[in-house]
Amino acid sequence: MLLSLVTLSLSMLFARCTSTLTSYEDAIQNGVYNMSQPTETLFQMFKDTHERKYDSLSEEEKRRQIFADNIRYINKHNAKYAIKESTYYLGINQFTDMTYEEFAKQFANLQNEDIWTGNVSIFLPPENYPAPSSVDWRQKGYVTQVKDQGKCGSCWSFGVTGTIEGQLARQTGRLVPLSEQQLIDCSRRYGNKGCKGGYTGRTLQYVSDQPGIEGEADYPYRAGDSYPCSFTKSKVRAIIRGYYTVNPGEKNLEIVTASVGPISVSMYVNRNFQHYHGGIFYDPSCAKTSIGRHAVLVVGFGSSPSNYWLVKNSWSYMWGEAGYIRMAKNRNNICGIASKAVFPRM
Repeated sequence: MLLSLVTLSLSMLFARCTSTLTSYEDAIQNGVYNMSQPTETLFQMFKDTHERKYDSLSEEEKRRQIFADNIRYINKHNAKYAIKESTYYLGINQFTDMTYEEFAKQFANLQNEDIWTGNVSIFLPPENYPAPSSVDWRQKGYVTQVKDQGKCGSCWSFGVTGTIEGQLARQTGRLVPLSEQQLIDCSRRYGNKGCKGGYTGRTLQYVSDQPGIEGEADYPYRAGDSYPCSFTKSKVRAIIRGYYTVNPGEKNLEIVTASVGPISVSMYVNRNFQHYHGGIFYDPSCAKTSIGRHAVLVVGFGSSPSNYWLVKNSWSYMWGEAGYIRMAKNRNNICGIASKAVFPRM
């Protein structure tokens, strides 16, 4: 009952954050910020909201200039949204005082996994599988609350815990938040670099070899990579036997998401993704204008008002639609979302 109430509450929060904006006035006043206010006012609100304290006056002035440039960029894009030249809109979030290059270096540093290694199998989709028009694994209790990786470039660990959490819930009926910090602290020999990036497939192999992963309650997240490994076998909450990869293609991702559960995927993220606030993200230039890749969790898909992937991120509720993004589906594999997908074999 408690799980159902939590899931319902999160779904209602998501619904409140996915309302359609119909005019530029709506766009500039969406959320806690009224974008028509002076930049200095918005910057002060931003600093208060995100508790920003800069080391020096020169650093603060630098961040104010970057913030002002991003505000101009956001307003220019939202004007296009208001006249239906874009399907999504942008807004102020915790990254608005960062350049895209700074953002990408810290948050789009997923390592390129061209060769899958270890105890890996290729997912074979069921023959003639009739995929539904929509799926939302949050409603089944397979998805934990939105997490926050903080200033640590550890998206790879959240992609791994998210897909294991889903399969553990499917297997046992219990939704248990798992430990990203264990993966950061203990899997370096698999090529992971802590807050400087890592691999999803190799990390699933680590969990398989360990064997197992602790819960977040016993091994909490610290948003850093300078801590020794303190894995305790007696506290393991999930054990896996290897992992699956999914052949590239949106149809394959659709089938595996519908038939299996939440799937960890790797995708390109550009400047618009950095500032995303709502709507269905469709940007044909995404891969070309991206510096790096990011690990996220596909938790479903839908078809209204148009086809989209429902994607859970690890940047807190302050980003996107209460921590989620709807990515355009069946639109030429936008941002490479269906190119590299993995999930555990339980």
